[in-house]
Amino acid sequence: MPRMRGAEALVKTLEKAGVKYIFGLPGHGNMNILDAIYDSTQIKFMLVRHEQAAAHIADGYELPLRRFTSFIARVSSEVGVCCTSVGPGAANLIMGIAAAGSTSSPLLTISGGIIAKWTGRGQLQETSRAETPTDQCYTQVLQPLVKKVWNITEPTLIPDITRRALAIAQADRPGPVAIEIPWSLQAEFHDIEIPDPNDYAYGRRVRADAESVKIAVDKLRNAQFPVIVAGNGAMISGAESEIIQLAELLGAPVATSFVAKGIIPEDHPLSIGMVGWLGHPVAHEIIREHADCVLVVRFRFSDESTSWWTEGKPFVKENKFIQIDIQQYELAKVYPVEVGLLGDAKATLQEINTLIQSQGGRADADKTKSAVKTIKDNFHLELPPMEQKPMEPLRIANELRNVLPRDSILAVDTGMHAHYFAAFYPIYGPKLLQNPGGWTPMGWGPTAIIGAKLARPDADCVCVTGDGGFTMVCQEVLTAVEWNTPVVWIVFNDKALNAIRHGQRGAYDGRIIGTEFTTRADFAAMARAFGAEGITVEKHADIKKAVKHALNCGKPCVIDMITVSDPIPPPTAGDWCEPVRAWVEPKKRRKGKEEKGKEKTEK
Repeated sequence: MPRMRGAEALVKTLEKAGVKYIFGLPGHGNMNILDAIYDSTQIKFMLVRHEQAAAHIADGYELPLRRFTSFIARVSSEVGVCCTSVGPGAANLIMGIAAAGSTSSPLLTISGGIIAKWTGRGQLQETSRAETPTDQCYTQVLQPLVKKVWNITEPTLIPDITRRALAIAQADRPGPVAIEIPWSLQAEFHDIEIPDPNDYAYGRRVRADAESVKIAVDKLRNAQFPVIVAGNGAMISGAESEIIQLAELLGAPVATSFVAKGIIPEDHPLSIGMVGWLGHPVAHEIIREHADCVLVVRFRFSDESTSWWTEGKPFVKENKFIQIDIQQYELAKVYPVEVGLLGDAKATLQEINTLIQSQGGRADADKTKSAVKTIKDNFHLELPPMEQKPMEPLRIANELRNVLPRDSILAVDTGMHAHYFAAFYPIYGPKLLQNPGGWTPMGWGPTAIIGAKLARPDADCVCVTGDGGFTMVCQEVLTAVEWNTPVVWIVFNDKALNAIRHGQRGAYDGRIIGTEFTTRADFAAMARAFGAEGITVEKHADIKKAVKHALNCGKPCVIDMITVSDPIPPPTAGDWCEPVRAWVEPKKRRKGKEEKGKEKTEK
């Protein structure tokens, strides 16, 4: 049995897993791990400027590479890996860990820990106080955010725990896992055996109950107007071809969540766009007015995707649900279901498709397809004029779709700009959209797109972000420059945190506070100072030229879009939930505001 340090055992286990990159920052708590990576001919340590960015970049790197197979080893290169020091460095990962959990991204975070034998003495960066329930509590901080977390107490356990961590990250609904390795255990020498991950392979294509599948097939074939709604879990399962096949067999239109956009090309005749508070009017009309049977594939009926569970936005009591999910507690969690199918989405859809095909499909498939075409043809999107200044987000989204390649990868960061890209920027294939999902941290998009480009150097990788989100992580432009990773950031520069400002204007009687900047940042100049390309665009007509230059300049590029502060709202079909709308008090505030204005006028 070979003799090695604990840190070496970690790196050798990750090598056998096929890991190529570890993203992070150094500190005294993980110096031994970095020293072990130094000797690796396979793994490269990728230095970032902030640990939060390490987690987001690892998240963005994993998604384009994700490929769901029937069998998986206990360790796999499909998991993004990041590594930090103890204390503050590890704590800076928390935002990225929570985001990965929200979007079901398999992520392994490795952090250093304090010296084990002196735990509780108040070591440098120890996460505890005298009165805390246990000493060194960092792993407890992570418990609500991860699928599992380990504090390793014995160096010989490092390979086995690492193998298990990578497996758990990908099992069922994927998500983040975390390992804390005390500084001292990283340095200790022991006889340690590194297992072969192929010895621990297991199947993961769990198929739903056969009798339940038959019932579901009967209901789908006899439905008057079946509709399919796909969520992120369907994308994770790799069920895109099965969903398209089923849609065509049934003549059923396909709607998606925001994160699942592209699981069916959005120019496919049966694609009707996304649902929810930013949903497409076509999707909402079909589900609200026509659908009797709705097949829900790994779609969680979240607040955003149901307009906070509002009747008709888009779902109605007349909809009868058949729900597929890999987790039992998701079945009928929000709405009652006619049939609940517990199993992997791809495997279960294969069973459904085989039965429907053997029975000749659905008799009225062509009739439904014709109805879908009529509804889609009746929808017309009105765009702001090309000559309008400052620029409008809806027109920008349209111009970007016209110039960006069909197979480009787009990361949509959190912010007001996202409202326009949700329903009205079509995605033409799976894994071509990156979105932070329900956790929605600002700054996720500008960092995740760096990871996407690292994973897919052949693809054009573009991020749309706001001035608020971009400034939270803009230091990572330097990271992209140093890595020679030519991504493009398109910054909507409207001098505001406009998603919240918009809510203040609409629901709080225009009482604007804390959402406006007094200075418009020059992001193009900042980019050039960092060694990247920087372009300022003020007219819609200049977007095409700027984007083409950015894609072909061979280095990272920031396009600073000077946009209007009060944009035309997107014509989405859902509603945002704002509790203030139910109060009586706003009327009193309006009256007080009017009286205050009258007093000023009299003076």
